[in-house]
Amino acid sequence: MSEPLKALIIGAGSIGGLIDSHDSDSIASHAHAYYEHPNTQLCAICEPSELNVFAFMERWGEMRRYVNVDEIEQDAYYDIVSISSSTSAHFHDLTTLLQRCDCSYILCEKPLVATKEEFHSLSSELQRTNKKILIHLMRRYNPAFITIAARIKNEEFGKALGFQGVCSKGLLHNGSHLLGVLSHFLGPLNAIKPFRASSCDTDVCGEFGVSLSRGDGTISVLQNLQYSLFELTIWFEKGMIKILDGGERIEIHSKTPSTTYVGYHTLTLAQTIETKLSVYALDSLKFLLRESDETCTQILKEHLHLHEIIFQTLAKVQGR
Repeated sequence: MSEPLKALIIGAGSIGGLIDSHDSDSIASHAHAYYEHPNTQLCAICEPSELNVFAFMERWGEMRRYVNVDEIEQDAYYDIVSISSSTSAHFHDLTTLLQRCDCSYILCEKPLVATKEEFHSLSSELQRTNKKILIHLMRRYNPAFITIAARIKNEEFGKALGFQGVCSKGLLHNGSHLLGVLSHFLGPLNAIKPFRASSCDTDVCGEFGVSLSRGDGTISVLQNLQYSLFELTIWFEKGMIKILDGGERIEIHSKTPSTTYVGYHTLTLAQTIETKLSVYALDSLKFLLRESDETCTQILKEHLHLHEIIFQTLAKVQGR
């Protein structure tokens, strides 16, 4: 049996390892995913906060600790890295990892970087590297979402007629998740047109028209919500798909003859799919290790293109 892949987590906060534990039904942190995967072993963390380090190691055990990525010795060797540091640190973390001879697998939390300048500086290098890299738009790696995307591509539901989505926490930070699902289902993102949009912290919120290669629609990014929100409805010639409960549940509605009006049709719930999205960290890790270099390179390219258009939209709304 081959040795397990040595894993490193950069950012040992919530998503890094403090959002769940060994006993949680969910597998939402990178630490829990490495703990559950038979071919990985978590060996080290990069984390500046002593409080986070104490809580992390109390939960996941003692391991090598670095304060930041610059402390990692050149002769240290880690096969796989999760980047769950603050978004403002992603550019430096990624740039450093790309220069190392180890770190063959990288899973980076979204958004990829904080600014369009960082993105333009880094994107071409990401596409040239021989490392296997994915941006963690988590629903992209969920088996149920992958199956739905294949059913749409096979035209089971006919042509897409329109969609409406809603989320919270900004176009870059959470809207990227929504746009990631849409590009998975309806092809590459062509354009985002802000209607009533304004700055919210370093991000933008409001109403946006979205054009993809196989369908157009709108999304709303709501500001100042005290709860997380993520829902999407897509209408097709033969029915409707609804993404509910943040993606935990998918409903398929089919076009059926109306029982009330002769010659008319209505939508009837035909299937409910429980996606088991709560184990998303493990799904993403499995996908990164299982899928071919070509598949992961194509998905990275898709998500880089998505970031490019989001940063263009931010610049337009913020007047930069």
